[in-house]
Amino acid sequence: MQLRSLAATLALAGALAEGACSSNNGHKPDASRDGLTYDLALDLPPGCPPGGGNEKGVGSPCTRKGGECASPLVCACDTVDGLTLNGVPCICTVAGLNTQPSNPNPCGTQPSSLCGTGATCCNYQNVAFYCSPNVCLPGGQCIDFSNAGG
Repeated sequence: MQLRSLAATLALAGALAEGACSSNNGHKPDASRDGLTYDLALDLPPGCPPGGGNEKGVGSPCTRKGGECASPLVCACDTVDGLTLNGVPCICTVAGLNTQPSNPNPCGTQPSSLCGTGATCCNYQNVAFYCSPNVCLPGGQCIDFSNAGG
């Protein structure tokens, strides 16, 4: 469960950076706190975050440490396994690790109904997946995360 939660947080970075038109991929860890804190600069499309979630709860509003996201959902702005994302909207999402590391498409191994109506499964590189509300996808596409340095 902790691995899934960590993946959820990583995926969450992706899901919420989905709405980032100007994500600089330059995550800045804040070493002054316990664990890692990543500060993200996101330009969210109009309507993101959505006012509510779908039938799976993806996109539902949540608050840091509020416990509003029922398992298997996680709140994008919660600290999970020592990882905190600042600058992301607080919404519930589904996320997980790629259980088949040789497969470059983690979403491809998930059921098509995983994210529910109006949400898309997005790959976070080849290590994780997350669900993003479609309204948060710039141009309707998942962000291709890559290292800024190449």
